[in-house]
Amino acid sequence: MPAVSDLAADLHALTARLAALELPDRPLHVRVETATESGGGEYRVAFAVAYGKLTVTCWGSGRSACWRVESYELDDDALRLEVSRRAGAESGRLVIAATGGALPDAGASPSPAEWRRRVRSWLAERLPPGTRIVSLPRPEPASVVTGWQAARAGETRLIFTTSASDEASLRRMLGQAALALQEVASADGLWLVLPPGGLAGLSPFPPLLRLPPLSLYEVAPDWGDIRPAACGHQLPLVAEPIRRWARRPPTLVELDALREWFGDDLDAHCEVAPLGARVLSVRWQGLECARWFRAARADQSATGSLRFGLTTLGEPSRPLTTSARADFQAMLASLRRHRAPTARDTGHPLYRAHPERWLDAVVRRRLEVIDDALDPAHVWAQSPHFDQRAAGLADFLTLTRAGRLAVVELKATADADAIWQALTYWLRAAHHWRQGDFVRRGYFAGAQLAERAQPALYLIAPTLRFHPVARAVARRLRPGLDLTLLGVNEGWRRSLRAVFRERFGAPG
Repeated sequence: MPAVSDLAADLHALTARLAALELPDRPLHVRVETATESGGGEYRVAFAVAYGKLTVTCWGSGRSACWRVESYELDDDALRLEVSRRAGAESGRLVIAATGGALPDAGASPSPAEWRRRVRSWLAERLPPGTRIVSLPRPEPASVVTGWQAARAGETRLIFTTSASDEASLRRMLGQAALALQEVASADGLWLVLPPGGLAGLSPFPPLLRLPPLSLYEVAPDWGDIRPAACGHQLPLVAEPIRRWARRPPTLVELDALREWFGDDLDAHCEVAPLGARVLSVRWQGLECARWFRAARADQSATGSLRFGLTTLGEPSRPLTTSARADFQAMLASLRRHRAPTARDTGHPLYRAHPERWLDAVVRRRLEVIDDALDPAHVWAQSPHFDQRAAGLADFLTLTRAGRLAVVELKATADADAIWQALTYWLRAAHHWRQGDFVRRGYFAGAQLAERAQPALYLIAPTLRFHPVARAVARRLRPGLDLTLLGVNEGWRRSLRAVFRERFGAPG
């Protein structure tokens, strides 16, 4: 399924498909599959964008539920959604179809509990007689991943499976395997039993890790036979980064025009970044508050028009006219009070919104805190932009002073998937670095590049926000994938400090 990447475009596509499925005055049929629930019913359904997330809400029959949409697939007769909630602690799948229509593949996918029983029976048949199979503790009650330890005659295997086919669940399974290997370091083998199509989502990562002998199995598309499988390919890569000159930085004239409205706040609190050739985003401590729409001409004298509004928090975008000046000034006053390092009300939505974007802005201003080998003259935020098929972007790219590419990923909250996202971005960046795509497309002009050196990877988070999976995976990286885990102080909004720095996988 394609991951959610462009909130506006994805919202439009899903809303249009929903309208095509709906019948007048009739609810829709929704089937829910999670680790703790499997069933369906008739519900009203609505999609929305709130706090920078695409959500789906279902209500009816005296109950309601709201989920974050992670990825989706548009079929002729149904909508298929991979969803999560509770900060990713619970994930599942929704299938939405017109009332009275047959849900595609109804009953084909077993419930998580049924799948656990099937794999447990399969293990009893496949492992040698006398093997003792013990369930491993589940790190969270709603986990979609199940693990066992199988021991016989001094030989120990770890086995993990999940019935969830979304990439996040597959990566969670591999992460739990890495955690288990910390406890059972003498394991003689690791088995992963994957759902239909699961191999494609998992296969980029095992080659990066030092693991005991790995056996992969994948169930047939009809959830029948469980068959041996093998990693045979890397990430599906988009062809090239976009041309750097398609993202023109703001001109002096444009910055002066913005200062007429923002005053000293523009330089003190804001960053002006190109979203494309024709749009500039004005971000207050990482939170977008306005957009500058450029005039058709691209010369230094061209100006444009401004729209304002905290759209990622659900507010509308409005043109900045004389009559709207009071509302604009009220927005700035609210940002000064609540989107500030010294804000007293740390529970205010403006203070808490998009902490990773705020952390990103702070880190890029204080790059020497992260590593004094990084060159602040060559920083590309949320770049390179590939296309909508790409599964996200690294927070930013830069160079070391020796000309080596560095990929930087930041997390402000504990996230078991952070290490896998960082490795995904590193794989893409390493591919394009080897191919010379960055130079050809206008990045890092004038720099002396160490083109034969593998890119470095940095994963940064507040010290208490590092998920245990990150360190468990980092310890198993093969030499040559140079990863630095860097913990910053919890009060990074006021003053950024490095609290710990651990390096893994460095050559030699």
